[in-house]
Amino acid sequence: MEKITFREVYSYAISLLAKRDYSLKALLQKVRERFPEVSEDTLKSLKEELFKSRYVNELESARRYFLRKMEKGWGKRKITFHLRRLGFPDDVIREVELTTSFDYSFISREIEKLSYRKKKEQLKRFLLQRGFSFSEVIYLLKDVK
Repeated sequence: MEKITFREVYSYAISLLAKRDYSLKALLQKVRERFPEVSEDTLKSLKEELFKSRYVNELESARRYFLRKMEKGWGKRKITFHLRRLGFPDDVIREVELTTSFDYSFISREIEKLSYRKKKEQLKRFLLQRGFSFSEVIYLLKDVK
C-alpha cells in the first residue's frame, strides 16, 4: 500500500471546496472517506494550511447557508438544526444567528400563496414543520383570515 502524500490530500480538499462550502468537520470526514489511511498529522497539517490560506471560513459558509435556506422559506430552528448536522460548531451557528437579520418576507409570500388553499390550522402545521417557533407562527398568521 503506498503512502498518501499531503499534496494528494490537500488537492482533494481544494477540489471539494471548489464545488461547495463545507464545515471543517465535514471536509475532514470527506477526506477520511477518500483516504482512510491518512495520518492524524497530515489531517492536522491540512487543517492548518486550509485556515492559513483562508480556503475554509466556517462563519461565511454558515452565513451563506443560512441565507439560502431563509430565502427558501425555512425557519431559524430548522436552519440551525441543519447547520449542526453539517458539522458547524455551535459558536459559529450562534454568531450567524445573532449577526444575520432574519427576513420574514420570504415565508410571508409562501403564506399568501397557501392561505387561499389552506385553513389556518394547516398553515400553523406547515410553518412549524418549516422550523418556525410557535410565537413566530402566531406573528406570521396574525392577518390570515
